[in-house]
Amino acid sequence: DLHLNKGLTMQYFYSIALIVALLVSQTLHADDHETDYDGIDLTVLGGMQYELCQLRSGKTLEDADKLVKSAAKEFARLKLGLGIINFTPVFDHADANNKTADYITMVYGSIPAFAEGWDKWEQSSQAAKVMKTRSEVGDCHFKFNHVLYKHMNVPALEKTDRRVVQTEWCTPKPGVTSDQLKAKHDSWLAASKDKLNSIGWAIIIPKLGQANSAGSFMHFFIFDSLGALMRDQEWQANGGGAAGIQDYYNSYADCSGPSVWSGSLAQRPSQ
Repeated sequence: DLHLNKGLTMQYFYSIALIVALLVSQTLHADDHETDYDGIDLTVLGGMQYELCQLRSGKTLEDADKLVKSAAKEFARLKLGLGIINFTPVFDHADANNKTADYITMVYGSIPAFAEGWDKWEQSSQAAKVMKTRSEVGDCHFKFNHVLYKHMNVPALEKTDRRVVQTEWCTPKPGVTSDQLKAKHDSWLAASKDKLNSIGWAIIIPKLGQANSAGSFMHFFIFDSLGALMRDQEWQANGGGAAGIQDYYNSYADCSGPSVWSGSLAQRPSQ
């Protein structure tokens, strides 16, 4: 899930951080050549803030849904260049002994839009009411990340507000260089692009509040339905898609296993 913990020695942590920094510096573009989505420049790193939330006693997912709609209304009134969505788990890593988040509230946009958005949000009395309700509905923890856009099918993303996301934390295997990791990502996309059932792929780089993240980066695949997700599973199971993924696991990165979350956009960024 988005918040599983993995211990790293400091020396290994810094080596991984260097790999990720080099990976980012070499791949600041969306590989499908789309350059703009929802007013976001896809050729530079974007921003993603999410909150991992457990419902408080007596509260329901309906309460969480009302909360995100009230936040979205204030986003629109303030004309924030940020989008917001609530996700709930579909296929997660929870079991009888392990909990996952009850819901995740995700905000996305350019990093300058986050700067302007937080300035406006902190000065808004209505936003203060939203934040008070937030603390009443769920026990939540803010996380901020950078977003490296690899493949964004902008017409498909603009066509629907439905979002099914598959997330997976990964850490490069010892000895794997940034050049090798970049080459693997790029070659996998080139070989698989015409077969993808996803409408977006980004690599999430953890930044603020992420000391206990489950890896040094997270793959973030976007689908427009659970059906599309299952068609992707069919491609992996019987269409030859598994080979490239297994090679990645065997030789390039140690990963936590994918989990899947479902939601619909409550508000797109104002433009």
